[in-house]
Amino acid sequence: MFETAFGLKEEAEAIRTVVDKSLAEGIVTEDLSGKAKAYKTSEVGDWLAAHI
Repeated sequence: MFETAFGLKEEAEAIRTVVDKSLAEGIVTEDLSGKAKAYKTSEVGDWLAAHI
């Protein structure tokens, strides 16, 4: 959306990068965690914001 609707290519890439990093590091909510540790939505959001 950032890229296509607003033309914010760098911002869109930063978001994709940090989301990929959270997935790789297992910083995810219960719906994605499987048997691994799950984080609250607010915790994941805080992690994403801190790492963007």
